[in-house]
Amino acid sequence: MNICAGQSHFPRVTAALITMNDRLFIAQRPPHKRFGLSWEFPGGKVEPGETLEESLAREIHEELCWEIVVRDLFKFIPHRQEEFSIDLYAFWCIVVGGELHLREHVACRWVSPGELNAYALTQADRKLSTFLITLPALPRF
Repeated sequence: MNICAGQSHFPRVTAALITMNDRLFIAQRPPHKRFGLSWEFPGGKVEPGETLEESLAREIHEELCWEIVVRDLFKFIPHRQEEFSIDLYAFWCIVVGGELHLREHVACRWVSPGELNAYALTQADRKLSTFLITLPALPRF
């Protein structure tokens, strides 16, 4: 699936929703970066010339050393704050190779949707989590 974003002037950011045994993968940002020590669904900024899917696969490889297949778009979240605004695209993803190494994050967890509220997620990922919590079940690929 190739998603073409609209003409928004806000940075496009992708997030990977990786599931295993009815749990979601989240990772903790390093203390020296923006939103330090907050938890997030891993991903990152879309570079010029990349599709959303290409960007997400690249970011997950760079940050976690995983090879993924990007599946369906779960949710588009336009996130606006006074000093920080993004267009967040969250995709269901499947890990198909590699071995987990945290290159950018300081910790990671596999959590159930109901446990997401116990983590200090970034504001954009907190918005995303409100939709995940309402799902009757996580998809199984």
